[in-house]
Amino acid sequence: MSAETQKIKIGLRAIWRFVRSFKVQLAILVALGIISALANGSVPYITGRFFDALIAVSRQETASLGPLPLWGLLLLFWAVIQLIANNIDWIIDRLRRKLDTKVFFNIQTEGFAHFFKLPLSYHKNTHISGDLQKLSTAGWRVSGIIQTVIDIAPQFLSILIGVMLAASINFFLAGILLTGVLLYVLILVRVLLPVARVDFAAHRAMNEGWDDSAAAVLQIESVKQAVAEEYESKRAEAAMLGKAFGLWYKLHLIWSNVGFFQRLIVFVTQLAVFIFSVRFVSDGSLTVGELVALNGYALMFFGPFVVLGHSWQNIQNGISAAADVENIFGASTEKYVPDDAGKPTTLTGEVKFEDVCFRYAPDQPPVLTDVSFGVFPGQIIALVGASGVGKSTAISLLSGYNFPTSGRVLLDGTDTRRLNLTNLRKQIAVVPQEVALFNDTIKANIRYGSFDVADEKITQAAREAHIDEFVNTLPEKYDTVVGERGVKLSVGQKQRIAIARAILRRPSILILDEPTSALDAKTEKIVTEALEKLMKGRTTFIIAHRLSTVRKANTILVFEGGKIAERGLHQELIERENGVYRHLYEYQIGLH
Repeated sequence: MSAETQKIKIGLRAIWRFVRSFKVQLAILVALGIISALANGSVPYITGRFFDALIAVSRQETASLGPLPLWGLLLLFWAVIQLIANNIDWIIDRLRRKLDTKVFFNIQTEGFAHFFKLPLSYHKNTHISGDLQKLSTAGWRVSGIIQTVIDIAPQFLSILIGVMLAASINFFLAGILLTGVLLYVLILVRVLLPVARVDFAAHRAMNEGWDDSAAAVLQIESVKQAVAEEYESKRAEAAMLGKAFGLWYKLHLIWSNVGFFQRLIVFVTQLAVFIFSVRFVSDGSLTVGELVALNGYALMFFGPFVVLGHSWQNIQNGISAAADVENIFGASTEKYVPDDAGKPTTLTGEVKFEDVCFRYAPDQPPVLTDVSFGVFPGQIIALVGASGVGKSTAISLLSGYNFPTSGRVLLDGTDTRRLNLTNLRKQIAVVPQEVALFNDTIKANIRYGSFDVADEKITQAAREAHIDEFVNTLPEKYDTVVGERGVKLSVGQKQRIAIARAILRRPSILILDEPTSALDAKTEKIVTEALEKLMKGRTTFIIAHRLSTVRKANTILVFEGGKIAERGLHQELIERENGVYRHLYEYQIGLH
């Protein structure tokens, strides 16, 4: 099976998954479509008979059925059929608009919900901005497919009705019409099958170019610091106006050729019908009204195929976009409640690592090797060492973002693999080194994660975090919007908002990821005082590069090469000759 065929199958499966929850609406649309097809399919036939009745009147040949003349009865019948068809089509259009709009927003909503539930490992190893773009594209393109199919499906059913009525008028001329349609379909199929390969290549080129350019925009500070604006602009130009444009223009040339042949075939078919109809009209086997009906059926036969030809690119694009997003939906989400999970409980903060080894993938080197230590509730544990030695990875195992490759991480004696992750993470608060706030108010950022707390508790937490005084100097106070990622605040102010957020959480376990490393001396003193209040009575893990922040720890774990090289108190460790901790300490105070 070719890659293109496989992608089409995946795309169609994805589209069905998006629309299958609307089975009732689809069934109603199918029923209405059948009525619409019956009504529209009979209109050219009735129109032809009406013209024949008018010609008879012009010859003083009157005919009637009951109180109405034949032409009047046919006109009445034509009007009723048209009213039925138009009203049914209007209802179909309203239902279709509701359905394809709902599908669009469902895809977006389900997509974002899926992203939220994917593990951190997925977010760290995937081009998320590119995935979000695919999600957005799939939404409007799949809804476009639904619109196209619902609009033209009744028209194809009308063709079947029209074929039978046209054949009843003149079998030979109906055969010409059908031959023209089949010829057009043959050309369409021959063009559409190979164009799939070009279409997928064009999509891939556009997605890759967009992903790279968007990634550079998201890293705008780095771009400007490196004076790389021109470099990134040229990369975007090469990707989008070079490779992607060439493939997309090739696609449009193919569709231009399809449009030309389509008009040519319609012209030749209608010309053949008109030429042969002269003989049939002259020998009396075909009336002028029947010719009008056949001409109406010619337009009816070709119309849906013309629309399909114009819309096929959108359909193909939609299938391709659905296949792209199906790979995202196929990624496994976190299992928040394991099958053997116990009942959610309030943690005391006891932590134990038993011979923990961890690697991110089977083909990658180990990040942690035989890490073992125990922590009693309320203790302060510092993890120190150079960058990349496994400190942050070890802490990530506490929250169940990852699980040991071998060994166990126990919280209150229970393996993290058996814990309810939602309950676990609610009892862990993190104050990171780089605080990324939402583009929302200060109040909303403090409340984030504790959404039901009253405003009084927010202001109390802000006072404890020493941010209340600053907030009250702002014109909007707690309703001040902080900007994207908190850009309107200083590093110290963002840290204190993070601390206030942690205070509201009332965690059993607190994780401090070098929260004072980027602060000036005055701000560090304020933040440290707030942290000391927060740490009281809580099991606290401090990830530290600056060793001055770990002097008060009950135990210092010194990591080197994914292992615990040393452990002990600050004074004990600096007294060890040739010790790892002592070397780090002396390096920081300038002895090396």
